[in-house]
Amino acid sequence: MKTDIKLAWRNLWRNRRRTIIAISSIVFSVLLASWMRSMQEGSYNSMIENSVKFYSGYLQVQDTAFWDERTLNNSFKASADLKTQIENIKDVTLVSNRIESYALAANNIKSKPAIVLGIEPEAEDRITNISNKIKSGKFLTKGDKGAILCQGLANYLKLAVGDTLVMIGQGYHGISASGLFIVKGIMKHPIAEFNNNTIYLDIETARDFYSAYGLSTSMVIMTNDHYQVKHLKKEIEKILPPKNRVMTWVDMQPDLEQLIESDRAGGKIMLGILYMIIAFGMFGVVLMMVKERTREFGVIHALGMQKGKLSVIMFFETIFIGLLGCATGVLISYLFCLYFFYHPIPLSEEMAKAYEQYGMEPYMYFSLKASLFYGQMILVFFISLIISVFPIYSISRLKITDAMRS
Repeated sequence: MKTDIKLAWRNLWRNRRRTIIAISSIVFSVLLASWMRSMQEGSYNSMIENSVKFYSGYLQVQDTAFWDERTLNNSFKASADLKTQIENIKDVTLVSNRIESYALAANNIKSKPAIVLGIEPEAEDRITNISNKIKSGKFLTKGDKGAILCQGLANYLKLAVGDTLVMIGQGYHGISASGLFIVKGIMKHPIAEFNNNTIYLDIETARDFYSAYGLSTSMVIMTNDHYQVKHLKKEIEKILPPKNRVMTWVDMQPDLEQLIESDRAGGKIMLGILYMIIAFGMFGVVLMMVKERTREFGVIHALGMQKGKLSVIMFFETIFIGLLGCATGVLISYLFCLYFFYHPIPLSEEMAKAYEQYGMEPYMYFSLKASLFYGQMILVFFISLIISVFPIYSISRLKITDAMRS
């Protein structure tokens, strides 16, 4: 066996040009497949990240009834101890309380129903990056008594920075809620629906307005990426009180998950077609190798080498080509995608405008998830193993007289 391996390795480099062509075909195959998968998964990551950072976060702790009936009566006691316990879980990067309800926002003459979000300003800014969306005035600070209005609502009510906003609503357990708030800033929310009817308050100001002292409607939890949410959900569930539950972004935004899965299914079909093309390309290279060496096989067999031993040597040659091609392909693919991970491809003007309307950055992003690379390597190597059957079959049917004449 050791001798067969040595012979196979030496045979590869007797004709360097042929070997390099064979290896290059596999390198290109791995590169093309990895590029496609990295770009596809990178776009999904960007969609999810933009979506969760607009509002939901990767996970939320809520009262068991809140998601079905979003009222203050379904809020929960947001203890500092629970927040600390969640923050100490591995892979949790941020925990922030919110209180969400509704109120009638008014100026002198005009009024409009609005969503009121009580937030922890510093933490919320790390989640949604609100401070960069402020068009005039300033962002909230901890303990601030003012309000941030979204641009569409401010224009409708004809309010500017420094003006007084009147809000009337219903507080916790039906308590009357009313108050005056100085407009501290006006922001442009990237989602039109939110831009036309949203008001931000400091969470303690909102709790005071709604008489919901110490309560939160949700506790938003962030992590480094969406691949962590399943294990985080299990860990958080272990420490939650019975009347609370934890929801992932998939639970809160099933439409986005369905969109990604349907697109991923289409991508897998395209990838399957790509693998068929790759397989035929690799088969063509192996076919060329066998046909070029038919006379060589005939001479070696005539000198006494058995077909079985010759088949084993050819098998090892194919394995070596597959291993070298896949290893080199994965390395080049990773370096290639690494560059585009840090330098995403900008989209054309029309596509860029469409992305920006939904609050998404107009770039084509790439993913560096390890499985995207070694998965392609394994699949392409498996294809090369299947193709290695052809030279073995050709040798088994070898006829010395015909081979010597070729």
